[in-house]
Amino acid sequence: MPMIHPEIRLIKNKDIDYRKWDQCINGSYIPLVYAQSWYLDLVSPKWDALVLGDYFHVMPINIKQKFGITFLLQPIYSQQQGIFPEANPGIQNAFLTEVYNRFKYVTINLSSSHSEPFPEGFSVQSRTNFILNLSSVYDELKKNYSQHTRRQIRKADDNKVFVIKGIQTGEYLDLKKNATPGKLAPQTMQTLKRLMEYGSLHGNGTIYAAYNQQNELCAATFFLFSGQRATYLNAVSNGEGKKTNAMHKIVDQFILEHSGSVLNLDFEGSSIPGIARFYAGFGSEPEQYYCLKSNRLPVPLRWLKK
Repeated sequence: MPMIHPEIRLIKNKDIDYRKWDQCINGSYIPLVYAQSWYLDLVSPKWDALVLGDYFHVMPINIKQKFGITFLLQPIYSQQQGIFPEANPGIQNAFLTEVYNRFKYVTINLSSSHSEPFPEGFSVQSRTNFILNLSSVYDELKKNYSQHTRRQIRKADDNKVFVIKGIQTGEYLDLKKNATPGKLAPQTMQTLKRLMEYGSLHGNGTIYAAYNQQNELCAATFFLFSGQRATYLNAVSNGEGKKTNAMHKIVDQFILEHSGSVLNLDFEGSSIPGIARFYAGFGSEPEQYYCLKSNRLPVPLRWLKK
């Protein structure tokens, strides 16, 4: 069994035992999709790992290099990562100390299973996710909607918004490109495309799409399923979708269809008050997680990264 102050190895991607890795992740209390090997392959090709013993505990790491300096960064579309499975404070901070010692610049989000205090040298910011347990019947879940959310759903109904699921990835991406022109880098769009295509191919990803009275696509959300968690991974509304409150209708439809199940709907949270209000309005519960940062770059680069 691992010790309180263990020796932790950095393993390059080509040497990672994927079978043992996934067994370790799946043994977690919350086996987040962001730490699954297939997901890491898509969002952070050639990802590496810190591993304790024979995969007793693991930590995915996304290493980037620039100016001959290695950076540890949070991959795109990966809200939370960290040490898996859940670790006691000694093991948790042994991993984080290893991270601090190896990398001059670090920015990582730790899952909600991590807790303070963290090793010295990191700045720590608390962030909020939102989780909705869907085990109750729909009528009970709807009782927990805020008055604002109920009004928005009624407005969507008045506007004759209707929701279907299973549209093609290309339709979703076209809507996103037109609704957010120039806001997403091509590489970011390619990563999203890979995730959606994988979800479609393997049956663990679904797009819910909203149409207006004229049968025009105006909003859509990509949900990704992993174990007992459905993640609200990406969403988009154009001007018509916002005007008709289509996104409220999408989430309400998802809750209706999955009520009474073992699923937890993971909204991923947001630091933007309006979006956080949207998530909370469906009766979801706040869940705290942490962003850790460390910047020990040479002075000119240190200010540049800030």
